[in-house]
Amino acid sequence: MDFADLSRPFVIAHRGGAMQVPEHTMEGYRVAVGQGLAVIEQDVSTLADGGLGVMHDGTVDRMTTSSGNVADHTSVSWKQLDIDASVTLGGGWPDGLRPPLFEEVLVEFGNRVLLCVEAKSSDAMGPVIDALERRGIRPASVLLQSYALADCRLARSRGWDVIWLGSTDVLRAAVEGIAWIGPEAGHVTPAVCAQAHAAGIEVACHTVNRRHQRDVLVADGVDAIFSDDPVYIAGDAGRRTSDLFAHQVWLPGMLPDGGRGRFHADDASWGFDVSGTATSTLMGFLVPPDPAAFTLRLDLRMDATCADGRTSCGWVLLSTDDHPYRPSSGSSAGTDGYLFVLRADGTLDVHRVVDGVATPLASSTGGTALPMGAYVPLRITVAGPGLLFTRAGGEGVAVADTTHRPVPVVHLGCASAGVRFKNLEFT
Repeated sequence: MDFADLSRPFVIAHRGGAMQVPEHTMEGYRVAVGQGLAVIEQDVSTLADGGLGVMHDGTVDRMTTSSGNVADHTSVSWKQLDIDASVTLGGGWPDGLRPPLFEEVLVEFGNRVLLCVEAKSSDAMGPVIDALERRGIRPASVLLQSYALADCRLARSRGWDVIWLGSTDVLRAAVEGIAWIGPEAGHVTPAVCAQAHAAGIEVACHTVNRRHQRDVLVADGVDAIFSDDPVYIAGDAGRRTSDLFAHQVWLPGMLPDGGRGRFHADDASWGFDVSGTATSTLMGFLVPPDPAAFTLRLDLRMDATCADGRTSCGWVLLSTDDHPYRPSSGSSAGTDGYLFVLRADGTLDVHRVVDGVATPLASSTGGTALPMGAYVPLRITVAGPGLLFTRAGGEGVAVADTTHRPVPVVHLGCASAGVRFKNLEFT
């Protein structure tokens, strides 16, 4: 397959899909390809001996256990760097990961997978093209990228298509023979896309990880989308009716609203450590079979609370789309749905959320305080005009409210407490 064969818009696995896999590793690329993703991205910089290393940053500090500039490494020292995936992704990945040389990427994936290659350092574009040509990589299977117009000119002069990153200058792109512009998602408009298409130029925007953003951009007319969570953005692949926390790896659409939380290998759960703030995470992969009428069952465990036990809580937000819910920052605009709260004192609360603002609808009375370190089975039912929130033992609260339907999107969160979640299941 070539880029010309892809239906528009298509998704590019940004850094290989950095929200799910260790970015820019061969292991991460293999997972992306195994998930059926057609396009993987590489950021390429020149090394001290003329080799080409694949890494997003100009230093190795964030992604490896070492420190220093990428440009100071040789091809030999590059192979000795160690990536600790637990720093960025938690558990589920083996030790011994390392950043690849661009040559290694071409050997395994060249002419087999579509590559979207950014010349990250200012002197990388020429050597990148040399490596592609030396390996006999078909130009139709590669899109080069650069923010520098001089790099784009070089790529075009040697017969390679290129994305002019950060640009909406359609007229200049047309004069230069550049077939793609690559603006940030916030700079895309219907007018930009229409002007580009009228000039025979395509639009690839970056970086998009939420479907509500994707839908707007698709309506605007973009031709490609860079995403750190490409499976989730691409469609419904991998959506489940029960949790897969036992795998201890990040799943499609498992995105931080305020934080990502972490996995717990001792009991195959996922959750948040105790803190004095409120935070939550989108569970984009988890979807009810019938968004209009369903029951969600889950087990919630509270491990620790802050000083005020009344305000310490764990929660489930069911929302109409995947706008992030960030109550601590006050920036939850666009979030609509229902918030189901289990407090440390045992109280059950149901709130209606409109544009990120939660309004209490009902609370239970006489609840039993939560036992620290023990799971409490919960059940949330949405059916017709009714909302029912109960915990094991029969305590519960019922509400009649039809403001938001359907509410198929799940967020899990907490405030002033350390909590764990497991055994989530929709029926």
